[in-house]
Amino acid sequence: MKKSNSLPVLQALVLADRIYTDHQTGKRIICGTFSKIFSSGFPSVTSFSAFAFILLVDVIGEVVLQLRFVSLHDNQILMESKPMRIQSNDPLTPLDIVVQIPPFPLPRAGIYSFECWTDETMIGSVRIQVGKLPSKKDSND
Repeated sequence: MKKSNSLPVLQALVLADRIYTDHQTGKRIICGTFSKIFSSGFPSVTSFSAFAFILLVDVIGEVVLQLRFVSLHDNQILMESKPMRIQSNDPLTPLDIVVQIPPFPLPRAGIYSFECWTDETMIGSVRIQVGKLPSKKDSND
């Protein structure tokens, strides 16, 4: 299939603990959405895998997608997915993609972004706020 010259439109980018597919209907079941993460200290790595639900429209031909995890403190790319090739003959048909995200690095508290890229253009993102868990001493005051 021919590579598309136009960019797809990102209609949704949702992070979740789990994403299931109902085999009878094909519907996605998104469980445990999040936009905040807490850690007992930094630097650290998340203790869990997560999932990204991506919904695209206006996909014409073949498109190569990539997810990037970026620190907004210094715009450093901390992790990126392998390129994912998707294709569609009908730009009106929504395409949903589920991507498993391995444990990811958290160098410091702050704001991070999961970004969806195609053809070296960011088509959308979702921000994650990362904070430090209060210590037991702090919570007893």
